[in-house]
Amino acid sequence: MKKKWMCKILRYMRNLFLLLLISASSIWARDGYSQKSQEIFSVKSGTIESIFRQIKKQSGYEFFYNTAVLDVKENVSLATPNGTLEDILSQVLGNKYSYSIRDNYILISGKKHVLPDEVKKIVIKGLVKDRKGESLPGVSVLLKGTTVGVATDVKGEFMLTIPAQDTIVLRFTFIGMKTKDVVYRAQEKPIVVVLEESATEVEEVIVTGYQEIKKERMTGSVEVVTSKDIANKGYTSVEDVLKGQMAGVAVMNLSGRPGAQARIRIRGINSLTGDTNPIWIVDGMPLTGNVPEVSMGGTEFEETVLTSGIGNIPPDDIESITVLKDAAATAIYGSRAANGVIVVTTKRGTVGRSYINVQVSYGLSEAPDNRLKMMNTKEKIAFERGIYEDFPGLNVGGRVYQLLKKVDNGLLTKVEAETEIERLSKINTNWFDKIFRVAHTQNYSISLSGGNETTQYYGSLSYLSQEGVMPNNKYESMGASMKLTHDFNKFLRVHFDVRSSLRNDRSSASPVNPLDYATYANTYERLYDEEGNYDYDRSSFSELSSIRDGYRYDFNILKDLNDNTTKSRYVSNQVSLKLEFKIMEGLMLSSMGTFSNSNNHSMKELVPGSYASKRASWLAGIYTEGEITDDMNNGMVQESTSRSQQWTIRNQLEFARGFSGGDHYVNAYLGQEVSSSKGYGFTSMIPEWSDVYGVASYPDLTGVTLKSSFTDLLAKLGSHSETQDRSASFFMTGSYSYKDRYVVQGSARLDGVDIIGTDNRFSPLWNVSGKWNVHNESFMTRFGFINQLAFRVSYGFVGSIDRNALPFSVLRKVSNYSYNGEKIMDRYDPSNPSIKWQRQENRNIGFDASLLNNRINLVVNYYDNDTRNLLDDKKIAASTGRLSVAANVASVNNRGWEISLRTLNVRTTDFSWVTSVNFTKNKDKVTETYYQDLSEVSASTNSTFESIYNLYIQGRPVKAFYGYKYAGVDPYTGNSLAYVDGFDDDGNRLGTLTPEGKYVYNMDNDLTTQLANSSRGYLGRSDPPITGGFTTQFNYKRFSLFAQFTYMTGHLARSFQYYVSGGTTSASARNLLKIEANRWRKPGDMTDVPKYGTSRTEYLYQLFDFRFEKGDYLKCNNISLGYNLDPALCAKLYITRARLNLNMANVFTLTKFRGIDPETKGAFTYPSARTYSFTLSIGI
Repeated sequence: MKKKWMCKILRYMRNLFLLLLISASSIWARDGYSQKSQEIFSVKSGTIESIFRQIKKQSGYEFFYNTAVLDVKENVSLATPNGTLEDILSQVLGNKYSYSIRDNYILISGKKHVLPDEVKKIVIKGLVKDRKGESLPGVSVLLKGTTVGVATDVKGEFMLTIPAQDTIVLRFTFIGMKTKDVVYRAQEKPIVVVLEESATEVEEVIVTGYQEIKKERMTGSVEVVTSKDIANKGYTSVEDVLKGQMAGVAVMNLSGRPGAQARIRIRGINSLTGDTNPIWIVDGMPLTGNVPEVSMGGTEFEETVLTSGIGNIPPDDIESITVLKDAAATAIYGSRAANGVIVVTTKRGTVGRSYINVQVSYGLSEAPDNRLKMMNTKEKIAFERGIYEDFPGLNVGGRVYQLLKKVDNGLLTKVEAETEIERLSKINTNWFDKIFRVAHTQNYSISLSGGNETTQYYGSLSYLSQEGVMPNNKYESMGASMKLTHDFNKFLRVHFDVRSSLRNDRSSASPVNPLDYATYANTYERLYDEEGNYDYDRSSFSELSSIRDGYRYDFNILKDLNDNTTKSRYVSNQVSLKLEFKIMEGLMLSSMGTFSNSNNHSMKELVPGSYASKRASWLAGIYTEGEITDDMNNGMVQESTSRSQQWTIRNQLEFARGFSGGDHYVNAYLGQEVSSSKGYGFTSMIPEWSDVYGVASYPDLTGVTLKSSFTDLLAKLGSHSETQDRSASFFMTGSYSYKDRYVVQGSARLDGVDIIGTDNRFSPLWNVSGKWNVHNESFMTRFGFINQLAFRVSYGFVGSIDRNALPFSVLRKVSNYSYNGEKIMDRYDPSNPSIKWQRQENRNIGFDASLLNNRINLVVNYYDNDTRNLLDDKKIAASTGRLSVAANVASVNNRGWEISLRTLNVRTTDFSWVTSVNFTKNKDKVTETYYQDLSEVSASTNSTFESIYNLYIQGRPVKAFYGYKYAGVDPYTGNSLAYVDGFDDDGNRLGTLTPEGKYVYNMDNDLTTQLANSSRGYLGRSDPPITGGFTTQFNYKRFSLFAQFTYMTGHLARSFQYYVSGGTTSASARNLLKIEANRWRKPGDMTDVPKYGTSRTEYLYQLFDFRFEKGDYLKCNNISLGYNLDPALCAKLYITRARLNLNMANVFTLTKFRGIDPETKGAFTYPSARTYSFTLSIGI
């Protein structure tokens, strides 16, 4: 009923609008000329064409003339610039021409013609279809050069009435289709126009940020994703769009938290300690909107995810994403291009009728499952009994162990204990079901675009609300943008863009990792007691209070997650202005500038009485016991604010022109760029907080005896930081093409920044490249099945900056020290004035091929990149006052193959099937560094290999794992065994020979430095060397089915056994893997789980190979089923088009990895969730 009522209202509004329009038209037709003829026009002298434009702007008149009769380029000097229309036109046309006015048309002709009383009009009828023969409603049909036009109806038909003229050119435009100009010739039958999809048109031009290059002339290695690849896929972030789409671009979601950024690597890792992220270019300028990351000391679950500016751009606003990979493509960006460049081009208005696009989406995300084989309640009770039998009387958590201990201490009878154990045995809580939830997502966007040949506009609004699968987690993003393009005249074009973004994030401030708790919480624990009240975990949190009877903490996971909250708000505003001056044909000067202001504010609220508040209590640090009473647990509030101001200004001169009929084409750029970024950060903490009244306060410390370390606690109450970066650049690039067969290109850039020492402040970077388009050779005409065959080669240098070393000394105030009553700095970071740019030597060869009418498209690249002058620790003499200095002493090599294949497998009138696949093999290794071999790293018998994770070994991958190869358990002692392959100082083999012919040793009893050095080794790499993805899409009539996959292989991920599960008696406080039940207990036991102990064991502390698993996986990221509504139905609904989509994200993963998600590389991070969404897209 409501729907019919809405349709009736819309119909009335439409009829009323048409009635008003018809009435106005009749009035204009009758009175228009008589009124306007008396108006006074103010017109400047100039060409006839410019004078006509001025009159049109002031009156709305359209001028029609034959250029063979009237030379509109002729200059006219007006004696009287102010006057009526008749006064102005008489000066312009003189006695040579005459004019006639009918309706809003002014027809100019020579005086020898006799003008009729009425301007002759013609009626053009036609039909617009797509390549499949289906009619296209809503297509804009304009008389080229004017604003006169109509739109096709629901049948794709149109009728246009215009004044008769010698040459008539009609322009047809429609979203998703190529713009088409058609020369009309008089005929009786309606004309039929067929529009083609615009995807091929977009692919023909490569947008690099500085320029747009015809694909045939592009010598660099690039990959492109268009708006067509993005639409209706349910993407909520730009990173999701890139996943698995491009060879050489590895995208990994290391956290499933809403709003979290993915990790992107382009052609491997190109720095040891510096930033390895690519640079983002948005609409030709470097990304702005980043703010300094101000940590509040929380875990990954507590920290904000809002500090990146790329999140300001909703995927629906993107026209294309171009990834630049080799020096030929990236060298123009100089010092920021070593990690690759991602160029995002957002949508702008186009010539034609106005369009409104509305998209509404709703989705559900389901919680992950626990794939680990953990003990159930029965198994855990039996395990705790066994631990108590072997180790009675210890202060060990676990309810069963504590009950048995109380029996031995006479605090409980055996019957009472067994009764309680029996009660526990009936509880079997699935903590994943209890903690994680089904989350809701809503996504709305609306855009308006259109314009004429003088002015185009585009505006958009977007809103995303995304709940997390964890409690108390919600992410919101709101954005607005407006873009205007205006041609003031044929010499000046102006682009003006405004973008604003607001993002809110709410998450739990509990210090307990929910995924860790859901995995290891005992299944006999529960959330609520029999009366529905919160029940407390007395096994994982069994520590007794030192100041009162009972437990130190009362912990309930849901209560703590929901009560304590971190809220963040990010606001960003950006304004961009670009002026294009056309100096002469082929020569243009561009000036552009971008200014942005961003602010991020976070507030962490710990409510009084909560576990989180008591655990983080500032007051606890004052007392010797390190604990506070419940009445002193009064909450805490912590705030942080960071803001940034960034601006970039660029001026460039472009020359682009063809000679000799287009055989020779020259393109050259010369420009300069300056930028500045200032950042400010503040933090504050107030030890007491009332969530009821929203009031914070400081505790009264009158009479309290303070610890000597109290002054250190004062530093936690607040901090302040400021940063500033400035840079200046000069660049030039040029290319030459002969008949689009042979292309040579080169570029050079000089960058300077204030963070590099004065001796090395400026860095010259350059590249040369070439391309041979074999398919344009005359001898290729015999090979009709080859549409494209091209070979590319490039060589050059790009750079990057590692900000972990500074050319100036820094004094820091870490603690609260005083001297003679004055506060003093207590930390000194020495300078290194010889700091240099990190410089990458980049080599690339490749070829492109398209066959069988572009049904098969193949791109192959081989690259070999050396990045030198990387920062690493350099050991120096102790007499200098320090043991090491960060210096440019390291180098890294990345080399590999990239293959992309796209095929059109089937194409009929109603059906098509398209597939694409990409493959990348990248091998990275450290080629120069301080440590030549692992043996140079001093081994210790009292530490783990965690300490060398941040060290780099020559000849090994940048991110590598080192440790011992586990040889099982000694059946006589229950200790851990490790394989060893080495000799002692006397040349004797180390270790004991096994029946299998290998040497092992007892790590708990026999571990020495010599054995450690001989038995440790390289276990594998952390980052996958082989990455890729593939997609497939089926289209049948109005239906479409799309699926997208990614794969990664050849690397190791941390097993969940890495996060210690067992090994000591204290581990029995929490749940354990089932295999721990097979622990060694007596001589002769054959097992892979060593004996438990009350202190350190090497099994517990050392890194064995079993703590890592192969991280190989194949993941289905997205499946989308879509349907386009029938145009006839759309017409009845008063819309031009509509599409329905069902999307699934994170559909399934094929892997042998035993953890929850191999994409997170085995970390206890925020789990990724499977999402189901429904999307409705409407065009008006």
